[in-house]
Amino acid sequence: MTNLLDDWTKHGPAVLAEVRAKDPSTYLRVALNTSPKDVAISIESRGPLDSEEGRYPRRLVDIIRAVAGDGDPALAVSTRSLRN
Repeated sequence: MTNLLDDWTKHGPAVLAEVRAKDPSTYLRVALNTSPKDVAISIESRGPLDSEEGRYPRRLVDIIRAVAGDGDPALAVSTRSLRN
């Protein structure tokens, strides 16, 4: 892994630029394949969300809503459970 990291550090940006210019479909495939497909988040409530500690879960709910929108049924269940 060290060799791969060293190679990436030295040549990665240039290689990405070259692939993007010569073969955009490969560039897009690589970009999408290296992005996470799912993210699991677990939050344990230790007090009311109006406390200082509750500020972070509330912020997380706001971020999820901004990304997914309020129309997603799975999001509605997730955000309800975070707020309770």
